[in-house]
Amino acid sequence: MHDDDARGAIRPDGIYAPATYDHAMWAGETLYVAGQVARDATGALVAPGDAAGQARQVYTNLARVLEAAGLSPEHVVKVTTYLVDGADGAAVTAERLSFFGDHRPPHTGIVVAALGGPEVRVEVEVVAYRRRT
Repeated sequence: MHDDDARGAIRPDGIYAPATYDHAMWAGETLYVAGQVARDATGALVAPGDAAGQARQVYTNLARVLEAAGLSPEHVVKVTTYLVDGADGAAVTAERLSFFGDHRPPHTGIVVAALGGPEVRVEVEVVAYRRRT
């Protein structure tokens, strides 16, 4: 894990490190997490063409970002899901519900024309909150 306290940036180990942004940033007690897609630690897309498989990897990545920040899914206060096909909604929702268990943060689902590449079917961003002591 690399937590850059000077900027509040979170750059977790075990997740692909994009060159142009950090995975998350603290702003006071709120953690803003960049949209996560189904890339493994090497940057390869997981489960091309399979929205449920991609969603599982997305939530694996989100778990790593939250853990690197000292948080868990229960700290998430807002979820936004982007899909390229509304027909994938049920499968992606099932993965979200599995990830959060009994915790039900507010959620917005958006269908878009495209994401970061033609094979990317789902992207999820979250906002989390923790009083830092």
